[in-house]
Amino acid sequence: MVRRQIGKYSISRRDLLYTFYGLASFTALVSCGTNNGSTNFSTNATSNNKASTKLVRLGYQVAGDLTHEKGTIEKRLAPQGIGVTWSQFVSGPPLLEALNVGSIDLGPAGETPPIFAQAAGTNLIYVVNTPPGTGEGSAIVVLKDSPIQTLAGLKGKKVAYSRGTAQTFFVVKAFEEIGLKISDIESVNLTIADGRAAFLNKTVDAFVEGDPSLIKLQREGTIRVLRDAQGIKTPGGYYLASRDFAINNAELLKAILSEYYEVGQWANKNRRAAAEILAPKVKTDVDTMELTLTRRKYDMKSITEEVISAQQKVADLLYELKVVPKQVDVKGATLTAQQYAAITPDALRNKA
Repeated sequence: MVRRQIGKYSISRRDLLYTFYGLASFTALVSCGTNNGSTNFSTNATSNNKASTKLVRLGYQVAGDLTHEKGTIEKRLAPQGIGVTWSQFVSGPPLLEALNVGSIDLGPAGETPPIFAQAAGTNLIYVVNTPPGTGEGSAIVVLKDSPIQTLAGLKGKKVAYSRGTAQTFFVVKAFEEIGLKISDIESVNLTIADGRAAFLNKTVDAFVEGDPSLIKLQREGTIRVLRDAQGIKTPGGYYLASRDFAINNAELLKAILSEYYEVGQWANKNRRAAAEILAPKVKTDVDTMELTLTRRKYDMKSITEEVISAQQKVADLLYELKVVPKQVDVKGATLTAQQYAAITPDALRNKA
């Protein structure tokens, strides 16, 4: 079996794909498009405004999705005879793998998963930017009785996180600010649930935890936070689509994004009500969910040169540190200016 060296990791090609996408499995693999060429951001081109599908397949993550729960997209599209299905994923990487194989058309992810996906050849498109939250909702933690008192104390120690997710960039930046590289720690690539179990069983020294579980552990007094993500500069997350879906369903995509945006604006003004909807879905109490939501920012930004430049800096850093094995051109996963104008909700253009 051919193996590839990436930093301190020696992994097979099969394992490399697992690193990119997690341990997701799918019963059917469907090609999601044939246009693999990059598109210049400023090129003028046309978009097809008529929907080419009667079924929209949306992805969301275990942190919950208010638009899914409120059913607003279904109500918006029903008069057009367009149905909606939803698929839940444990994190961004398997969601983007589903996008790659044609199982879904659109879904959200943090800043890191699309870079891993592009490096692996996924033909995705950045559709809209979702600015980051306060940073309090993600943290590098140790158990309360751990002798490790600072991030520097983790040098050479085992740190569990889900490689390829936004946790990866957080870890890179957190150690960078104290003069360490990610290669200075022993990264243990585990799913969030497995990582938490390994951490609580003391088989790793530290863990990257997120809300709402982070809040629960803090309230129980079982952990100490060495560094949360406050002050870590990040472009935030994105909604991403397959290229074919984005190009061939401009008006449909605009309508969907408009519903995401409107629900987000409602959530920003009604945190308690939003928490009451999401709490049972993510298996936590309403107070914890409400605090979780105060650390999030439900908003959107259009994909601009500034957004793409910020994302390119993330890609360049991850390549420089050999976290990803291939140089990524973020612009290769963008649409033309005219195509973006066709899918961007009016409310975002009015904010500009």
